[in-house]
Amino acid sequence: MTEHVVMTGATGLLGQAVASALIARRHEVVVLARDPERARVLVPGAAGYLAYRQGESGGWESALAGTDHVVNLAGAPLFKPFTGRRYLRKVTVQRIEGARQLVSAIHRASRGPRTLISASSVGVYGFGTPSAGQVDEHTSPLPGEHAEGSRAWEAAAIAEPKARTVLLRLGFVLAAKGGGVRWQLEQARKGKASYFAPGSQWLPWIHLDDVVAFILRVMDEDGWNGAYNLVAPEQVRSREFAETLAHVAGADRPRASRTLLARLFLGAGADIVLGGRRVAPARLIEAGFAFRYPHLAGALQECAGGTE
Repeated sequence: MTEHVVMTGATGLLGQAVASALIARRHEVVVLARDPERARVLVPGAAGYLAYRQGESGGWESALAGTDHVVNLAGAPLFKPFTGRRYLRKVTVQRIEGARQLVSAIHRASRGPRTLISASSVGVYGFGTPSAGQVDEHTSPLPGEHAEGSRAWEAAAIAEPKARTVLLRLGFVLAAKGGGVRWQLEQARKGKASYFAPGSQWLPWIHLDDVVAFILRVMDEDGWNGAYNLVAPEQVRSREFAETLAHVAGADRPRASRTLLARLFLGAGADIVLGGRRVAPARLIEAGFAFRYPHLAGALQECAGGTE
């Protein structure tokens, strides 16, 4: 049965994969984007491309009336080189305000969507020193800007009581065609595989295909609700991740880089790689979700095969 889906963030790595899967299912996908013409190139085959800018209302709001699902994946990445506190706060505010604007428009729609699927992050739990303590959907967050910002982002999304709301608490998404792992594989093949000391910090990850599969299942089955940790069941530390990646790439063992380099290179974003927590997909496992890539080696092998 053809369903109507409205998407934000469809031009990103995850958004393109989700949109492509929905279009392949012959669903009618309307893309809300800052640059509709660019979206038309990156997301071919959608039913419509509408200009969507935070703080502005316009014709895009009418697309929400009578739609079946809304997928909100909008938001610039927090993790990039030389990230300053000002940039982190700006992106966090944009994510929160974008979710609020979308939810407000849904509330005004004559017949809003059955489902709102909205991106979040494992950063909602905060970042700290390496610890064996496991984190699941019921764990209280550590204090800090990352956790507070992520909580506010989620709160903005769940403010719409009319729609069943599902929050995607995403870990590090692995994909062959883009994202951080592609760059890491290229560096490993050049003999530059590394990890930031001490290497004992946890690195929650998930393969792109499993994220897409989960989103499709949420649309198909009304029983999914609330927040889910979108991470693989195999939990690894930073050093183990780097060693597995180097092995898959046929490279030498990775070297440890000093913590100071992370602070210099990543700026305020260093907390993300230095303070990762041991996040478990408890609700997915309880629900019997079948991961296509439950193990890191298999996930990285798929990514490496697509980046040759």
